[in-house]
Amino acid sequence: MPLSSVGLSRRAVLAGAAATTALGLAGCGGSDSSGSSSGTLTAGFDNEPVTLDPALSAAISSDRNVLNLFFDALLRQRPDGTFEAALATRWDADDSAVTLTLRRGVEFHDGTACDAEAVVFNLRRVMDPATRSTKAAALANVASVEAPDARTVRIALKSPDPLLLTHLAHEAGMIASPAALKKHGADFGRRPVGTGPFTFAQWRSKVQLTAKRNDAYWAKAADGSSLPKLDKVVLRFVTEAKVLRAELSTGGVQLVRALPPEEYKQLGGDKQVVIKDGGVRRAYYVALNVTKGPFKDPKVRAAFARAVDRRAVGKAAAGDEYDIAPSFATSSDWFYDDSIAPLPHDPAKARSALAEAGSRGEVPITVVARRRAPDPTIAELLQSQLTAAGFAPKAEVLEFQTQLDRMKNRDFDAALLVIDIPRLDPSLAFDPYFTSDGPNNWSGLDDRVLDALLDEAAGTGDRPARKRAYADAQRRIIDNNYWVFLHQAKSPLIHSSRLKGVQLDVDGQWRLAEARLDG
Repeated sequence: MPLSSVGLSRRAVLAGAAATTALGLAGCGGSDSSGSSSGTLTAGFDNEPVTLDPALSAAISSDRNVLNLFFDALLRQRPDGTFEAALATRWDADDSAVTLTLRRGVEFHDGTACDAEAVVFNLRRVMDPATRSTKAAALANVASVEAPDARTVRIALKSPDPLLLTHLAHEAGMIASPAALKKHGADFGRRPVGTGPFTFAQWRSKVQLTAKRNDAYWAKAADGSSLPKLDKVVLRFVTEAKVLRAELSTGGVQLVRALPPEEYKQLGGDKQVVIKDGGVRRAYYVALNVTKGPFKDPKVRAAFARAVDRRAVGKAAAGDEYDIAPSFATSSDWFYDDSIAPLPHDPAKARSALAEAGSRGEVPITVVARRRAPDPTIAELLQSQLTAAGFAPKAEVLEFQTQLDRMKNRDFDAALLVIDIPRLDPSLAFDPYFTSDGPNNWSGLDDRVLDALLDEAAGTGDRPARKRAYADAQRRIIDNNYWVFLHQAKSPLIHSSRLKGVQLDVDGQWRLAEARLDG
């Protein structure tokens, strides 16, 4: 398991995790949450969700900020890898099964009971191939899910699964109202009903989403006071970074999901704004379509990799507020390996590689990027670098949903995108993108050796063995140039000084149950 207590048996670790159960939830990180207040928090949000159905969510880096408003997971995971209670108050596990004891008296926003039958319904729904859940792989080792009584859920395993609790603390373990799922069907993603601190009020596409206080929320603050503190949360969908920065400085919004360094550095002297680097990074990458077109040829992929000057991209997009790393691993991650190195920038060798691939003249390619700073800037610089190396690149700057549709349909040659890191467990970063059946396998990879390495890494609790497997997996991704990893821009938490009590998930997503506005 991805826990700090290496050397303990898996059973001992899980027993220790269960012993940490608490009736009220303290935050995974954040500022003081004492006192009480009311009012409306307005947040600037650059990534409008496609769906608010946790089982179908695909934008891992941003959707959970919104999902956390409406849904609770079965467990909560701390930054040190241990677990604490959420909808489950106790969990007992061995290599063949996990048994959960559920919290008493919790109701969904529609007034129906969040009991064992509801949990079984949700987990089976994720597992059902007909659902086409983006979280199905998280429960791939589950043989069956049963409810012996109203407060007990028993999950039988096909084989030992050291990562199951981690998945139950993320979207795969978020529990939605079965009654609402049945009532709304395909529309549930636009009408979310969970047990979370806020209830759904309104969603105006490309404008804003509004959530209201759940007066019956089960969790309490450390001092015993009711949660949530806020009356309302409004997420305004704004993709223009300059507008978000201006709105924050003038008080139009009190919280922003992300700003590029060129914008947040302008707020550095503003005493009304808090900028706190919590270690979250925005990892930019280019995924290459290996199923058709020029990048089906590994020599052309190698030419692309040599054409890209990653440090020049980082400098242009993030000034001096970025790191360079070989993959999604950060230098502080336990699975980081500094011996892994991508091909160095060398336009001359890139041209030679294209010649070896039989190219005569410039190679036409299309790079799809999102219409949001700094992505168009990066796309423009990539065009210049690729042209110098013998490509004839064209950049298409698209709205986010259009870009995702193109990527899902593999209607692109190269795609520029970003994810937030670090994630508590590397399986949450690598599996969705690099396994053959991963929901975000944009490149169309069908690499059985890579699948086996990622399966090996996720299938053991032995951290040294996992580190070796993840190092080998990263090396294979980079040696085959399936992706070109660019830079890791710093992504601090940015909010009004009036806003207190924002908590963060282990990978940087908001929890607003204890948030309040002072003054």
